[in-house]
Amino acid sequence: MKLTKKVEAMIDRRTRLAQELMEACCEVDDFIKDNGLEDEVENCDWLTGVEIYCNPAASGERIKEAIRNHKG
Repeated sequence: MKLTKKVEAMIDRRTRLAQELMEACCEVDDFIKDNGLEDEVENCDWLTGVEIYCNPAASGERIKEAIRNHKG
């Protein structure tokens, strides 16, 4: 089967976006740890939790809400 330019571009885009997501996740995870929010953010919303991928908007909102409500 021939690898078309279109399919190659899709795969390359997916790879690039996954790498960017991993970097962003590490930054968010570090922020959560550094600010003592581990018990206030659900596990599914950080540390490569499933909601990061399946429900990213709601996951982000829950993290933002935990930050707003944090008494630290």
